[in-house]
Amino acid sequence: MPTPRKRLTDNLIAALKPAPPGTRSETRDDLVSGLSVRVSEKGKKTFVLVARFPGSQNPTRRAIGEYPAMSLHTAREEAKNWLLLLKRGIDPREETERAKTEQARKRANTFCSVVEDYLKDIPTRQRNRHAGQDEREIRREILDPKRNKWLSKPIVDVTDADIAELIGSIRDRPAPGMAYNVWGHIKAIFAWAMWPERRQGYGLINNPTQHLQPKHFKLSKSVSVRVLTDEEIKAYWKAADATPYPLGPFYKLLMLTGQRKSEVSDAQWPEFDLAGRKLWTVPEERFKSGQSHIIPLSPDALSTIETLERFAGDDAGDFLFSTTKGQKPINGFSRAKAALDKAMLEILRTDNPTATLPDWVFHDVRRTVRTRLSGLRVNADIAELIIGHGKTGLRRVYDHYEFEPEMRDALERWGAALKLLVDPPSDNNVVKFSKETA
Repeated sequence: MPTPRKRLTDNLIAALKPAPPGTRSETRDDLVSGLSVRVSEKGKKTFVLVARFPGSQNPTRRAIGEYPAMSLHTAREEAKNWLLLLKRGIDPREETERAKTEQARKRANTFCSVVEDYLKDIPTRQRNRHAGQDEREIRREILDPKRNKWLSKPIVDVTDADIAELIGSIRDRPAPGMAYNVWGHIKAIFAWAMWPERRQGYGLINNPTQHLQPKHFKLSKSVSVRVLTDEEIKAYWKAADATPYPLGPFYKLLMLTGQRKSEVSDAQWPEFDLAGRKLWTVPEERFKSGQSHIIPLSPDALSTIETLERFAGDDAGDFLFSTTKGQKPINGFSRAKAALDKAMLEILRTDNPTATLPDWVFHDVRRTVRTRLSGLRVNADIAELIIGHGKTGLRRVYDHYEFEPEMRDALERWGAALKLLVDPPSDNNVVKFSKETA
């Protein structure tokens, strides 16, 4: 016999007695159609929904949850959701399983795991000359849980606000150039993940980078014209002299060769021919143009490298500048640059207490070398080749002469000029000539 409908309340449910032995009692709710609370002979109370479920011609009962683990309010909301699904011809049990599967997929496809997939795919990119540098920046700036608080979020839950927070924190270190690079990496990661064959597997619907632009992070791709002055170069060199391995000699080789920061920091011993041609060859996979690049070594560059101790042992790697026995190249340049700035400013203020050091970045060392080469009247084409701005157009196709002698002459002249600037001869070493003429 059907039980009367009642407005279920917590007090009413708590007062329900166990059903007689061998039976179950049921009290229907008059607020949500089909919702009842069922009581067993042992007093177990269960919310059930009576409805016509897919696959059944007649109304049947399905348990929603046990009381009091499930509250009355939750049971009513769940019953309403089930009724809406049934109106659309969807079985609530199947929908629950689908939701569980989706949640499991979300937990599996964290932002971190998707980025790891992206890194595995990097070697297959058509344009791949920055692969090594890209991976290092991504691992250092994006995959470090100390820097990225949302690393373990499901990728579908990553928001534009999350991205803005990370990039803003890098910008405010301050490292605006790296913030710009990281923005490019994150944009590329989401574009890759949104490809049709991937986004369904990752559960992605929207791309949170779609409407973001550098201006939202107060970033701009500005063209720097900063070059170091004579006094700044002297302070830089003196600070490098006072800085121990690996950073001190790294700073010197930057200034002596004019190469990019990553090309010097990631240099490896097999790239150098110190005894024969006295040449450094950056392999194509490490060089921006995608072609190998030669740098003749001036005497000072050669001696800087020869003072380095090559790591030995089974666990030793080939990187020249390393804190891990050559297994990994140096990193953490933001902290190193801040220390270098402080040292340079102290040196500058030794002679001039009011001296200042305008902002500069490591790439400005490269620009400084290029500018000094022009000052030494080095042919513009040779100067461009030295810093890796290679031949273009038909010259790149047909002219395979490497200009090694010309580049060597230019770098030796630059090395001599640099030495004269940072370590000028004392008065005792200068031969004074009489003003009389023959």
